[in-house]
Amino acid sequence: MSAFCQQSVPDVADSVADMAEKLIRKGFTAGDAYGEVWIRDLNTFMEVACQVNDRIPIRKSLLIFLQFQQADGGILDGYISKTRAKGGYNYYYSNFAPDYAGHKNTVETDQESSLIQAVAKYIKLTADTGILKETIGGVTVHQRLSDAMHFLLNQRFDYQYGLIWGATTADWGDVQPEHRWGVEIDANTHKAIDIYDNAMFLIALNDFLAFSTLTAKDKEYWTVVRNKLKQHI
Repeated sequence: MSAFCQQSVPDVADSVADMAEKLIRKGFTAGDAYGEVWIRDLNTFMEVACQVNDRIPIRKSLLIFLQFQQADGGILDGYISKTRAKGGYNYYYSNFAPDYAGHKNTVETDQESSLIQAVAKYIKLTADTGILKETIGGVTVHQRLSDAMHFLLNQRFDYQYGLIWGATTADWGDVQPEHRWGVEIDANTHKAIDIYDNAMFLIALNDFLAFSTLTAKDKEYWTVVRNKLKQHI
C-alpha cells in the first residue's frame, strides 16, 4: 500500500489541497495536459488562485474572456496561445487579445454564468472593484457582464418554461452524442432544460446584484429576472 493510501482523511485532504495550490501557482489551465484556460475551471478554483497568486495575472485572465466576448454577448469556453491552437475547435480571434485564440462549445450554457461568478469571487477576495470600470472596446466590464446575461435571455431562454436550455450532453456537459466531435449545436442536437445551467445562472444573478452598481430601474429588472427564474426552477 502506498504512503498516500495510508494517510488519514485530514492528511489526504491536506495533500490534495497542497497539490492543487502547486498546480495553480503554475497557471490557470485545467491541468498539465491542457493548454487552454477554461472559464468553468477558473471559476471553480478562483478562491485558491487568489490565495496563491498575485491578483494581476488573475485579473488579466478574466479580462481576456471579455476581450473575446461576441457581439451577442456570448462568452467563450476558453482561450489558448495562438501557437498552441491546434485542436479541432472552431477558433475565434480578437483584436483585443491578439496573442490568443478562443473557442466556445455551443452545446453548453454555463460560460456566461461561470464568468460572472468568477468575477464576483475575484472582487470578494481582492476588493478590486475597479475591474468593473475597465473598458474593452469602449464598453465597461460591468456592462459586458450585463450583456453576457442578456445573451442567456435572448439566445438560450425557453419562454414556455421560463428556464434556460442547452444541448443534451455528457462528460463535463460539453459533449453531445449526436456528433463525432460533439461540441457544437447542430441539426441533430436534442435540447435540454437541466438543473445545472439554471442553478448556475441563478447564482450568477445573485452575484451580479451583489457586486454591481445599478440604477434603480436596472436593479428592479434583474431582481425580477432572478425571482422568476428561481420560482420556475
